[in-house]
Amino acid sequence: MENSKFVLGSKYDLRTKLILLIGANILIFLGFDWIYQSLITLFFLVIIISDGYKKSAIRYILFFVISVVLEKSLAYFNMNFLLNLILFILAIGRKFLPCIIVGKWILNSTSVSSAVATLQKLKLSKDSLIMISVIFRCLPTIKDEWSHINMAMKTRGISVSIYNLFHRPAATMEYFFVPLFVSVIEIGDELSQSAIIRGLDAPVNKTSRYLIKFRRKDIFVLLFMILIILIIAFMKISGWTYD
Repeated sequence: MENSKFVLGSKYDLRTKLILLIGANILIFLGFDWIYQSLITLFFLVIIISDGYKKSAIRYILFFVISVVLEKSLAYFNMNFLLNLILFILAIGRKFLPCIIVGKWILNSTSVSSAVATLQKLKLSKDSLIMISVIFRCLPTIKDEWSHINMAMKTRGISVSIYNLFHRPAATMEYFFVPLFVSVIEIGDELSQSAIIRGLDAPVNKTSRYLIKFRRKDIFVLLFMILIILIIAFMKISGWTYD
């Protein structure tokens, strides 16, 4: 009955997501073959699908398939520098795709309140809590501010584009980036003051409406990822390869 007062939020604990992000960074450097990359990417796709992010998973799958098809089909042609650069960017994006999947999943599925509650449970310092709280709240605010600046400049016939960055760099910097930087500084100060006013740095035990705990899904996913890392590490150490 007591748990009914709390909100579970995402199906996975934030600590689980952070450990998965670390695991994704380890796994991407343990193998380089596209088959290995596809299996590792599939593992993290299954996780975000289980959390309800099916549309995002479809977009990641399309990117992976398109990058592999382009790389395999154009490998036998004489290509200029631009095509080689595009293929290189696609290959890098495919390699780091597991980290991108988990990172974007963390940002999309974690509210500021649940993140702060989780970090408080980890006994982080007050300065770190304030900084992370400001960062989480600042990102969507910066996005809104950018859209407002872009809309205002479009009414004056100026827009952010590659053409304007090369042909009108001074005007682009003056009308877009200078107002954005000024707004970011002001927003950061306001959010810092807001966090302090809300008692984030108060020397007392704090309560939260979010229930922060590891559940069966968290334990299963973490154990499965650790098992994958151990198996791949053992294969690398023993010199096992596949054709």
